[in-house]
Amino acid sequence: MPSFLAALLARLLDLIFPDRCAACGSGDGLLCTACRTALRPYPPEPPPPGLDGVAIAWLYDAPVRRAVHALKYRRRRRVAGALGDALAAALPSPPPGDALMPVPLHGGRLAERGFNQSEELARRLAQHWGLPVVSTGLERVRDTGHQAGLDRRARLSNVAGAFVWRAAAPPPARVLLVDDVLTTGATLAACAEALRAAGAHEVRALALARSLAPARRIQAAHQAFIARREPPDDPASARVLQ
Repeated sequence: MPSFLAALLARLLDLIFPDRCAACGSGDGLLCTACRTALRPYPPEPPPPGLDGVAIAWLYDAPVRRAVHALKYRRRRRVAGALGDALAAALPSPPPGDALMPVPLHGGRLAERGFNQSEELARRLAQHWGLPVVSTGLERVRDTGHQAGLDRRARLSNVAGAFVWRAAAPPPARVLLVDDVLTTGATLAACAEALRAAGAHEVRALALARSLAPARRIQAAHQAFIARREPPDDPASARVLQ
């Protein structure tokens, strides 16, 4: 379908079936203003082993968790556009890289879902950043199944050898992998290993969200508790906090 017809169809569907927020169900767009405001930034941290850098926008809690579930498990494909727009706003400029590359799904999972959510995010980011999207070449040759509940060691074992580069040409020298949620980083590290074996020099990653490790959750909760109890040091700070 030509792009102008697709855009016209999308506008007509918006008029007939107004979008509801994927996180709260309100009628204020696919990711409403209130839910976007409630997104909590993920604190800076070193990249997981195997990656040259990582950029994570938010903590993986409500509302981003509900929006991601709507995208992946309720197959609300257009939610990827709203999440991609929000991610681009949270990261005004991309990390160094020559191309965006979505983490591939296994063929069986892709057929079941109908689309790759990471590719949808990558294509939306490409519209903001003007970077090409390389969605072929890197392949998941083995179905690694669901990894929820596995620790990093088990995940590393599960994804070992699961990705290969199968294009005739080498991958871009500097790759920006795109994924929806980063957990231990094992999947991204396995992708990076396959890309480096095929000739990539640097592999960084972008993700919507990540959960804090238990120790960091305790630390963050303690810091928030102290911040609530301690009065501001000066009147100017008091005005800011009110």
